[in-house]
Parts: sequence; structure tokens; C-alpha cells
Amino acid sequence: MELEDLKNNWRKESTENLVLNTQSMEQLQSILKEKTSGTLKGMKKKHERIITFLLIGILLNVLINPFLHFLLGDEGPVFRITFGGLLSLITIVAICIIVVFFYWIKVISIKTERPDGELKIVLTQHIKNLNRSLRQEIYFITAIFVFLFIIGRATSQYLGNGSFWDIFHQDILIAILAAICIFIFYIYKRASFYKKNILEFQKYLDDFIA
Repeated sequence: MELEDLKNNWRKESTENLVLNTQSMEQLQSILKEKTSGTLKGMKKKHERIITFLLIGILLNVLINPFLHFLLGDEGPVFRITFGGLLSLITIVAICIIVVFFYWIKVISIKTERPDGELKIVLTQHIKNLNRSLRQEIYFITAIFVFLFIIGRATSQYLGNGSFWDIFHQDILIAILAAICIFIFYIYKRASFYKKNILEFQKYLDDFIA
């Protein structure tokens, strides 16, 4: 009789422990899913902020360009639009619109709802997607900077301001150096942004597996 009681008590305790473990795992999953959703919302806001800055930049370029000669101290009318200035403005606006479209695709691709399904699979997929997205963005930004250089030199040659490879002048070299520094800094900031979120998802995954 005592042995039977011991068996029953053991089964009862095992069942209770199993229920408690299941509840604990469900609570952990729920917490980590909420954190995952919060991280995705932060990423989406970051991309939306980039789009906002680009749109403001487009607007400022359109407003300032006709007054640029006056602001730089050149003689002539305050409001003036030259062919070269208009060509540069159209080029800058077109490139900015392309970049806006690129980040807009990123914004709509980020689903901020609380993830469903197996948490391990969800987090692994997010880490994979972020690594792929980082590579895509580096390729895209690199292509944009190369395209800007080509367009800038082609426009200069078209307007009679020097041949395509006539770049060994102080002002042009300074501009190229500044562009390279901006490019490196932007890539560094974006890579840091992605790595931070990848590590965040990896931490959630480690917490879940542990």
C-alpha cells in the first residue's frame, strides 16, 4: 500500500512539474515574441526616418537650387535656374527617389506583428533575413555612389567643364575624398545597425534554447 502511494505521489509530482515547465516555456516564448516584435518596430522606424530625411533633402534641394548662385555670392539675379543646375537637380532628385523606393520596400517588408509559429524557426529566419538585407544594402549603396561619380563626371563633360577622367584638380579631389568618407561612414553606421539587431535576435534565440 505504501509503495502504491509512493508511485501515485511520484506520478502526481511529475505531472505537476511537466505542467509548470510547459507554462514556463510558454511564458518565455510569449516574452521573447513580444521583444522580437519590439525590435522589428524599432527597425521599421529607423528606415522610415531615413525616408523622411531623404524627402526633406529633396524638398530643400528643389527650394534652394534656384538661389544657389546668389547664396554662393555670384553676381546676377537672385533667382536663377541654369541648364547645368537644372540637370544636377533632376539627377539628385531622381537618385533620391530611387533610394527612397529602396528603403520603402524595406519598410513594407518588415512585419511588426507578434510572430506566430515556432520561435526558434522565426528567430533563425530573422537573423538570416537581416544578414541578407545587410549585404543587399551594401551593394545598393556602393552602386549609388559609383553611379553618382559616373553621372557627375558625365554631366561635367557634357557641359564642357572638363573630360570624364579630368579629375586631378584640388576641388574635384576634395569632393571625391569627401564622398568616399561619407560612403564609408554611412556603410559603417548601417552595418552597425544591422549587427546590433542581429545580435539582439541571437540573444533571444540563445535565451530560448538555454
